[in-house]
Amino acid sequence: MPLQAPEQAVANALKQDAAVALVVGDRIYPVLAPSTAAIPFVTWRRQAVQRQQTLSGPMGMPTVVLAIDCYALTYEAVRDLADKIRRVLDGWGEQKLGIDIRHVSLDGEADGFVQLAGGDAPPVYSVTLTFSILWQES
Repeated sequence: MPLQAPEQAVANALKQDAAVALVVGDRIYPVLAPSTAAIPFVTWRRQAVQRQQTLSGPMGMPTVVLAIDCYALTYEAVRDLADKIRRVLDGWGEQKLGIDIRHVSLDGEADGFVQLAGGDAPPVYSVTLTFSILWQES
């Protein structure tokens, strides 16, 4: 059964975007990429869920804070990939397959340089984009 959550809808939107797919194909993974994944690739992970509460229970819609990590061999390539992802997601929303995403907004970006697991892989550049996703739970 497919995951009925906003982060899966976001991953699907990235996989369906021609500009992003041209760079990473379908190499967009939840939390951790396989050690055999070709570079460049993208991972995504839920950082938090914020829900407004009242004395009578939850109110309004939850906000998911989602981190999307981009990895590439050069700084220019990883920045280009991050910009492509930002153009797809910042301001995006859709209602599809039982998932109602009202609005996605970019909260921040951070550059990095990491050694991937295995040690024999070359160090890579990274960009982490942090998005807030306002969505209607079913």
